[in-house]
Amino acid sequence: MRMNFARQHFRKYQAKAAAEQASEFGSMKDATAYELQLMQLNNDRARLKQIQSTENKVKLKAELLPSYGPYINGILEAQSGVQDEIVTEIMIWNIDTANFSRALQIAEYILAHNLALPDRFERTPACVITEEIATAFLKQLKTNAEIDIDVLLQLESLMTHPDFPEKTLDMPDQVRAKMYLALGKAELRLITDKDKPDLTHTRAAADYLHKAVELDDKCGGRGDLNMVQKLLDKFAPATDQSTQTNTDGATASS
Repeated sequence: MRMNFARQHFRKYQAKAAAEQASEFGSMKDATAYELQLMQLNNDRARLKQIQSTENKVKLKAELLPSYGPYINGILEAQSGVQDEIVTEIMIWNIDTANFSRALQIAEYILAHNLALPDRFERTPACVITEEIATAFLKQLKTNAEIDIDVLLQLESLMTHPDFPEKTLDMPDQVRAKMYLALGKAELRLITDKDKPDLTHTRAAADYLHKAVELDDKCGGRGDLNMVQKLLDKFAPATDQSTQTNTDGATASS
């Protein structure tokens, strides 16, 4: 059951106020808004544990997520940076339900304040976020499903954020390679005519695939990289020559 607008606003205000107060004491514990939302999360976790089907778990998470929206919005607006079990769990749920843009919005907050993921995760937040989203896209890229490359670009931007410490963004090379492989294959998907390829997408695909193979030679991008390189060898010189001719002609006539 969806909350009305007034209740959503109140929940967001409660969460924001709780986070701002918690920043003074370093903990969200004993904050009423947090405790109430955590109680709901624990009840929802209990419901999920009763379901064996992964597909049905994902469906239930998708149904439950909107009720956490106001709380999350309040926390993100407050930017207190206090450890919050609800925020980290809901980011994971958004990844699980393929709400990747929302997941990355929460992920930025988690990385900016170096929050820890739930205890069941041994990997770092940056590693989990990158691997789970990249893997999901690589699966989609094996089908005819429509790909939103903007999500992958948003992921890359987050994982190369200049303001985040190197330690925060550290992950195995194989995981980072997956991100670049997904980006390369997504750019490749945007090359709709191999006889007259869009060189912007072709060059971008080559760049991402080269990074992927460089990080992990066994990532599965070597074949695509060779194909893209052949397209560049065939079409890029002709385009570059045409551009040079036009430039020289314009210079001569000026």
